[in-house]
Amino acid sequence: MAANSSLALLKRFIGEALSHKRTLAIVVASIVGSALATLAPPYILRIAIDRYILANNYSGFLAVALLYLASLVAQWFFATLQTFYIEVFGQKVLRDLRARLHEKVLLSNLDFFKDKSTGDLVSRIVNDTGIVNDVLVSGLLGSLGSLLSLIGIIIAMLLLDVKLTLVTLTSVPLMVIVAYYFGGKMRRAYRETRQKIARISSVVEESVAGVETIRAFGRESDVEREFSKVSRETIKAYLRVAVYMGLFWPLMNITSLLSVIVVIAYGGYLAYQGAVSVGVVVAFIQYAQRFRGPINEVIGLYDSLQSALAALERIYEVLDDENVEDYSGREVERLKGEIKFEDVWFEYENGVPVLKGVNLHIPPATKVAVVGKTGAGKTTMANLIMRFYDPTSGKLRYDGIDGREISRKSLRKRIGYVPQETYLFPGTIMENILMANPEASEEDVIRVCKQLSVHEFIERLPQGYNTSAGEAGKLLSVGERQLISLARALLKDPDIVILDEALSSVDPKTERLVQDAMLRLMEGRTSIIIAHRLGITRFADKVVVVDDGRIVEEGSPEELLAKKGYFYRLYTSQMGEA
Repeated sequence: MAANSSLALLKRFIGEALSHKRTLAIVVASIVGSALATLAPPYILRIAIDRYILANNYSGFLAVALLYLASLVAQWFFATLQTFYIEVFGQKVLRDLRARLHEKVLLSNLDFFKDKSTGDLVSRIVNDTGIVNDVLVSGLLGSLGSLLSLIGIIIAMLLLDVKLTLVTLTSVPLMVIVAYYFGGKMRRAYRETRQKIARISSVVEESVAGVETIRAFGRESDVEREFSKVSRETIKAYLRVAVYMGLFWPLMNITSLLSVIVVIAYGGYLAYQGAVSVGVVVAFIQYAQRFRGPINEVIGLYDSLQSALAALERIYEVLDDENVEDYSGREVERLKGEIKFEDVWFEYENGVPVLKGVNLHIPPATKVAVVGKTGAGKTTMANLIMRFYDPTSGKLRYDGIDGREISRKSLRKRIGYVPQETYLFPGTIMENILMANPEASEEDVIRVCKQLSVHEFIERLPQGYNTSAGEAGKLLSVGERQLISLARALLKDPDIVILDEALSSVDPKTERLVQDAMLRLMEGRTSIIIAHRLGITRFADKVVVVDDGRIVEEGSPEELLAKKGYFYRLYTSQMGEA
């Protein structure tokens, strides 16, 4: 990452974080207070020794002792305040960053997701923001406090005695070398442990998700070996961390002790010569012992800063992506349901048309089945009607209005969409149906389910409408999930219904139930059926045959069968296989 781009990232992040000025002001005040409180005890101890203990003067000693105690309490208070408010500030920044990322994902159009995996987006929202908070908020503010303490300690020592200060600082380079050398190794070792934990989590997730396939192919022993291998690698990574920790802290203690030994030796010599007092030597010993923590934190920030800036770059890559849906446009309360494709061309990638000059008129309350081979452009037509995309050229009109003039949110409220693979959210069946219309009541849900004849099916479930759908609806069969999706669509009371191959993955046991529910949902509504199973076309008013992005045939099912053209060959081929 270039230095100027890193600096620009850091400036941008700090500028955004400064929105929480009040909390930051408390953090800065606590950092300054903590640094000053850290300097006070050794200085007060020097006064107590020189002016009272060695002078056998105890007349004001109690006041000094109480002052020393107050300085320790102040040190504890400001340290606690600093820790707490740095965490508060960090959590506020983290909340804002995650909320912006999550909102960006929700507002992005489908082009945004083409080159991004789910795991990568989750990692950016959860892991990368966590790293940024740990390093650029907690780490940076903590290091600022450590730097202030370090500068304050050196100034306090210089005020006490310049020569003793210079001698004391001779051990600092050794501390820096030890901290820098082992700090880098420990960070790499910790990074490796995180990677191993991520790998072992992945193995467990794959084992749980694919347990049926694993058993079907008798791969239990192979999966177990893989898990054992990853577990051993994880243990080795943690042991490597333990070795580095075992070497690092004793060495830091030794280097810290060296500075104390130097102070005792040279300071003792100066005290013997009468150049400094005993109190000054004791104060220097205490200051020397306080070098280690600040040096560790300041040096340790460098490598962490690199990983945090890389994480920040990934975060802003998402936030700055321009593939965002535009929700502007006119609001529509209701639609008659007329849809018209006027010379519509569409490309997912430049120069590769998926739809080629499509012209299609769908009158209100008409049932239209769109059929064709896989990849012909059927689902793309549904995506355009939903305004997941807009035509590359040509127009798509609703009741004579160009779709680009209508607000996407407003339009989608009037469309009931039933995808091929229904996604149910964790929660009850009642909650999953209500998400289509949060203003509806539970009585409305039951009425809709009765209208679709799925009420009896739901009532037969262990807890009826309060039955848990499980993660992504895994506790229900494909057919049962489709029935829930149909109920969800009807609860919106849509003007247009899109059924995207809603029967293609349904088991024979529930196919008739799903089909009957589909027919009830389509009654009196403009309905577009993306059909894989061509038997459903007998209920359509019109069949549109799509091939290689063009409409090659359209007409009633009877007309197209009598014509014995493209649709006839598709239909007889599938019915013959059946």
